Amino acid sequence: MFDLDGTLIDSAPVVADVLNGMRQQHSKDALGIDCYRSWSSEGGTVLVGNALDIPPKDAEQFVPEFRRRYFDYPTPFNSIYPGVIEMLRVFKSRNIRLAICSNKPENLCKKVLNEVNLDSYFDIVLGGDTLTKRKPDPLPLIHVINEIRINPNQILYVGDSLIDQNTARSAGIDFAFFAGGYDPKITLGPSDISFSTHDLFVSDLISQGKING
Repeated sequence: MFDLDGTLIDSAPVVADVLNGMRQQHSKDALGIDCYRSWSSEGGTVLVGNALDIPPKDAEQFVPEFRRRYFDYPTPFNSIYPGVIEMLRVFKSRNIRLAICSNKPENLCKKVLNEVNLDSYFDIVLGGDTLTKRKPDPLPLIHVINEIRINPNQILYVGDSLIDQNTARSAGIDFAFFAGGYDPKITLGPSDISFSTHDLFVSDLISQGKING
């Protein structure tokens, strides 16, 4: 199972363009892309609030506009992190079922995956609004476990944030941390895996016997 933003896709450039456009409407200067990367794990309301310099409770009214603009903004193919396509091909060639568990709304997850031609790799796509609860609640991960009918010790959740790590722990499954994502400040647990490139991640899984070489 994979998180999406900051794990498979660097969506920060698109988010920055969309929210800087909204800032312009509010007579505010554009912010640098690193601001948006650091806020991306916090969820849409906090992200929009930080971008517009307003409290989250006041930002809620602007979230639908942000999501509409995001939906209309094409996702560049080069948003995919290097090595992701090759990694997914290895997994699919070994008949490993793949899922997305993101806090981004489901329609935006599917839109992004479709625009960068990654949609065919995933058997299940869960967004933050698919179920009654979202990360860090373990429900989305547990839902996938039940859907594919597999033992939790055979599943790995791959993400880039403390939220992802806590979600995996709550669901009782192992966690793999992508260190090239948006939230580098996490402490790895004894069973956690860390990787900096997706090709090395696959090599490590093969060398550890977690997937067939």
